[in-house]
Amino acid sequence: ETQAYHADKFGFDNVEFHEGLIEKLDDIDSLTDGSVDIIISNCVINLCPDKEAVLKSCHRLLKPGGELYFSDVYASRRVPQELREDEVLWGECLSGALYWNDFQNLAKQCGF
Repeated sequence: ETQAYHADKFGFDNVEFHEGLIEKLDDIDSLTDGSVDIIISNCVINLCPDKEAVLKSCHRLLKPGGELYFSDVYASRRVPQELREDEVLWGECLSGALYWNDFQNLAKQCGF
């Protein structure tokens, strides 16, 4: 339904939408290795407790030269444990924020 709507409204018939959890992309049978041109995430990765799983799956799914676009909250230093455990701050996208250098290192470890 989402795919048909966007194809009709915007004229793009080469776009696919897949519903699921970004940290469980491996559970979506219609996604295969090296089959995706672009992955877009808007303030989702920082809400995921397993950011490594997200990045590994994204890297695996992207075609050679494929791109991951994301907008997320990052921290200028590591977020203290007591703040990471605060559910309200987690919901506000603050507790799950990674220190930007940790994110860069994690992305490199996952193949980016």
